[in-house]
Amino acid sequence: MDILNILLNWAICAYFLCGIYLWLRRYEGDFSRRYLSFTWILAGVLFFLRLLSDELFPCSSGYLVLPVNNLMGGILAIIMLYLYPVRVINSDWFRNKYRNFILIPGLSLIVILSIIHPYCRELKSFEDFLLHIGEFDVILRLVILLLGILPFTVMLFYIPYNYTRSGAYHRWILSYSIKIQLIGALYIMFMLTGNSIISEIHLLVNIYLCTSVTYHELFVRFNVSKEIREQIKVETISPSIDNLITQDDTDSSLVKQIYKLMDEQQIWRDPDLNLIELASMLNTNRSYLSKAIQEAGYKNYSDMINRRRISEFVEMAKTGKIDNVQDAFFSVGFRSRETALRCFKKYIGVLPTDYLRNNVSASDL
Repeated sequence: MDILNILLNWAICAYFLCGIYLWLRRYEGDFSRRYLSFTWILAGVLFFLRLLSDELFPCSSGYLVLPVNNLMGGILAIIMLYLYPVRVINSDWFRNKYRNFILIPGLSLIVILSIIHPYCRELKSFEDFLLHIGEFDVILRLVILLLGILPFTVMLFYIPYNYTRSGAYHRWILSYSIKIQLIGALYIMFMLTGNSIISEIHLLVNIYLCTSVTYHELFVRFNVSKEIREQIKVETISPSIDNLITQDDTDSSLVKQIYKLMDEQQIWRDPDLNLIELASMLNTNRSYLSKAIQEAGYKNYSDMINRRRISEFVEMAKTGKIDNVQDAFFSVGFRSRETALRCFKKYIGVLPTDYLRNNVSASDL
């Protein structure tokens, strides 16, 4: 129990610190950080109440199975954890009826639990749970546990998604979903068994989720406003900019098809496109495509795509179309600040702010 209490205290500190820091780093025009800050602080409060409950009302046989208070807190927490990515993936879904579609079922389950709380049997072990599984209040709590957790584990994949208007991308959605699914599975196992080891693993995953999502929100994700996303327009650009994108004469028809897609459809703007999908678009396989990309003078698929994105950024800078570096990187297909800065430094040799400063200084002379 000592390890469990230590982890519980760490989780409380992590949630409160991340929540407060996000609140301090909030800015006008975006609600994501404010909402995530509120979510982390609420989670910290819930874990603090759990710690307080354990100290005031210790159970000699370990944690209870399907305790109503923990069940209500868990459902509320999972709902809050899912509203944040909904906001990031599609901000329209966070408004009005869509938000209520997510909130109302979960809140209804919490209301039902509060009503039946006085009539619920206290279950002190998994064996106790199996012994009374036929009773109405036990069945109802089990159904509420599954209904309140499982549906949310797949919901993110059904939210309408358009990369041009979203601060997310498929890999981030998948990563966040896996983390929540793991938390949900561990929570269900803990609620059914009261096992302290499962609870310890659950707390570790919670701490990782809190810190990793906070880091991504503050230092990785491009958090552009809806107005900026709607202003992004795909424009045809020159196929050759500062020799970053070169189209040497070649006999490879596949290379020509790649350039055609790059120039006409501007596939490099799609942050979710990968080598396999591009191969499918060209009716070839990844091996032949990789060879064709190397024939065109690139190291690999990522090198080709990122060079084109940086080329567009440079062209935008030359024509005075960049008011905000973050917005410009978003428009050319980057969804990670780290990746964008690394690629710019790699291909241009300086940071984008230095490049823009030098460009403006030169143009003013």
